[in-house]
Amino acid sequence: MCFYITATLPKNTDLDKISTILDEFEMSFIPIHNDIVLSQLKAGDLYLRATKSYCDCDTILGSLNRQNEYQTLLNSKKVKTLRKKKWTDKEIDKWIKQKLQNKKKKSGGHLTTFETKEELKRWNLFIQKILNSSTSNYIGILKHWYGGGFKDEKITLKEIQRINLNEVAPEFLLNIEEDVLYEFHLPDRT
Repeated sequence: MCFYITATLPKNTDLDKISTILDEFEMSFIPIHNDIVLSQLKAGDLYLRATKSYCDCDTILGSLNRQNEYQTLLNSKKVKTLRKKKWTDKEIDKWIKQKLQNKKKKSGGHLTTFETKEELKRWNLFIQKILNSSTSNYIGILKHWYGGGFKDEKITLKEIQRINLNEVAPEFLLNIEEDVLYEFHLPDRT
């Protein structure tokens, strides 16, 4: 179906206190009650729908990571046709990997280089403002390809990476992986 960006915050975070920041960056931070995801987080952590957009398929986050393109091809009409022709999962996987190998990488999809840089700055500034608001000592960002609804999607986190925000370069945000929860911290709070 679609990629969506979700977020996590510590359980005691007052969302009303960061509402101005959320509005400034057009974020929604609507709580999601997904027991599968919540069971993989720290006890009581908030799990939230991050953006206000219909979906996040065009997000700059992870746009250089080939997994995004792999997922898109896996869900394409072409693969559905291959499945009807009785191709195995292994054959489809090989076909997709060959196709990606022959395709040039593109950064940010439809965005210009300037727009890509601005969008990366926007995400970085958003995370900084949340962390500097003194309402949260970390913010987690998760990108996942949803096949169902937010409440019942079966998401298995590959890992939780603790990231010092000062160490985040543009390439990092461009290469984030699907189903890895990136937990951003300020340097003095790690």
